Amino acid sequence: MTTGEDGFSMIELMISLAIGMVVLALVLVSLTTFLQTGYNGVATGQAADNMALVMTVIRRQVINADVLYNPATEGTNAGATIPAGFSLRMLTAGARTTASPHTTLATATVPTCVQWRLLKTGSLQDRSWPTGRTTAARPWHTAATGIVNTRPGTPPFVLDTTGAYQHRVVKLSFSLPETTKSSGTALVVKSSVTALDAQFFNPTAGQYCGSVPSP
Repeated sequence: MTTGEDGFSMIELMISLAIGMVVLALVLVSLTTFLQTGYNGVATGQAADNMALVMTVIRRQVINADVLYNPATEGTNAGATIPAGFSLRMLTAGARTTASPHTTLATATVPTCVQWRLLKTGSLQDRSWPTGRTTAARPWHTAATGIVNTRPGTPPFVLDTTGAYQHRVVKLSFSLPETTKSSGTALVVKSSVTALDAQFFNPTAGQYCGSVPSP
């Protein structure tokens, strides 16, 4: 005859611990997924906001461009081995006066040579220099990073040579990192800009932006 209560056996205790560990693991997985989803959302939002600012700068430059060079024929003019459509060069009065697109969108009063390029690393860079010079007044500046349309089949810069505004319409398309790992979808920022003042494209005259500075 026993007077006290029986305790848990070793097997029951081990089963209880195993169940507890499984429940804890499920909670940790759910918490990690929730935090990662929130992080991806914030990162995507920040990338989209930054890209919107950069697009505003490029749009202003193209609208005020006097001369446009065809991105499809830029080749090595961007100071590196750039695939067709991955570099944009123009003579514009819309060049910004500071080294960062986040600081100001003020425009220069004198037409300036401006060049953009998208590297294989996903970095979008730009530089500018006065006409007729072979030295860049401002070295390459990274305006955005992490852009994923780095394949030759998805060029970020396209000069439309058809339609009523042929050789004046520049199509911009940038793919940002995928928004979710599960879907693998990417956020694509697009715009079509007409150079209102451009008279011609791809000139050979050195007094414009034909003399490209070295890297």
